Amino acid sequence: MSVRRIILVAAALLLTWSAFGQTETVRVRKAEGRWEVSSDITMAQAEEKAFLEAKKEALRNAGIMENVWSVMGHISSSDGEKFSEAYSSVSTLAINGLVNVLEKKVEEIWDPNIKRLFKVVTIDAEVVKSNVQEDLAYKLTVEGIETVYRQGDILKCSFKIHGYDSYLKVFWFTNDEAAMIYPNEYEGNRLFKAGEEYSIPVTDDIDLVMEKSKNVDTEYVNIIILATKKDYAYVDPMDFQSIMSWIYHIPADQRVIHHDATIIK
Repeated sequence: MSVRRIILVAAALLLTWSAFGQTETVRVRKAEGRWEVSSDITMAQAEEKAFLEAKKEALRNAGIMENVWSVMGHISSSDGEKFSEAYSSVSTLAINGLVNVLEKKVEEIWDPNIKRLFKVVTIDAEVVKSNVQEDLAYKLTVEGIETVYRQGDILKCSFKIHGYDSYLKVFWFTNDEAAMIYPNEYEGNRLFKAGEEYSIPVTDDIDLVMEKSKNVDTEYVNIIILATKKDYAYVDPMDFQSIMSWIYHIPADQRVIHHDATIIK
């Protein structure tokens, strides 16, 4: 998928987690994860997946549920294998950024009842936990993004921010590429008034043309619309993981997110 090249990213200092919000460290002991070894999963792959499951368990034990990265929670296997792989990749990135493993124990356990072999990983870890909660009065509604587009169709939608005047960032990404489509060199950064309806594109100066990548019959596309109370500049690389990591480093009470998954045929 290729949206017409309209991208311009403003230069700014890179903001870090410590600059965004308050955090605390929680010590977790004996968080366990397991994964079956099968004809499709090698021993090394099963250990890697079990290790990730142990980190998830450490997060849960520290009181952090998996909705830490729930912006992608609407994605399922029905949305396409590549979407599922992308979600897994972002989940891994988020988890690895929050869990500092202190000790790791790896075992191979045979379950005689079901006659299956598992890799089991047990960890002690420190978990980074944010003290900032979501602002329930802060909401973003988006209408008009279609489930399916044809090659050459125009992407256009409307949005309304509730609670606070805000700045906007709009990202799209496929499995292979990503971009920020607002702000851009034709549509500058601006403050949007709470309660008023706006459109994307925000002016009539451009069209967002939905185009598939070469040699694919169907292109799966994610669109992330992010509103923030302050103007946070995005200067990281334009890829899926960097975008999602940057979003979740913004304090939860300072951002509101809308996610849509669509298809180009």
